Amino acid sequence: MAAFCMIRKLNLCFFPPNERILKMHRVSLCLLFVLATTAIAIQPSEALAANTKGSTTITLKTLDCESCAKKIAAKLSEVEGVDSVKTDVKSKVVVVTPKKNLGLSPLQLWEAIEKAGKEPVKLTGPGGTFTSKPKK
Repeated sequence: MAAFCMIRKLNLCFFPPNERILKMHRVSLCLLFVLATTAIAIQPSEALAANTKGSTTITLKTLDCESCAKKIAAKLSEVEGVDSVKTDVKSKVVVVTPKKNLGLSPLQLWEAIEKAGKEPVKLTGPGGTFTSKPKK
């Protein structure tokens, strides 16, 4: 009965069998498109990095919980010139924003992550992109 009501709501009963199938395919394609575009639109790491000009994005090997994220944020906040730190546990990304007119040392940021007990995989910022510990 429920399936009949659903078909009735979509007005599929008034079409010949071949047109019903086409209409069902169109409806399912529309739903699939909406779900796909929603999933693409919600990318936490991109959303964090997009709004912070001059910031440094750090990708970590592991970031399992909010407690670890807070510990990392606290260590990064101790680095000279850091204005704000945003973490995303799901994507294992940290975005560090500098204070106005100040630059951040990639080495100091990398070492702060290590002091927090985590391993950086990639650091990208105004000073360049690093996949190993920066020299300065």
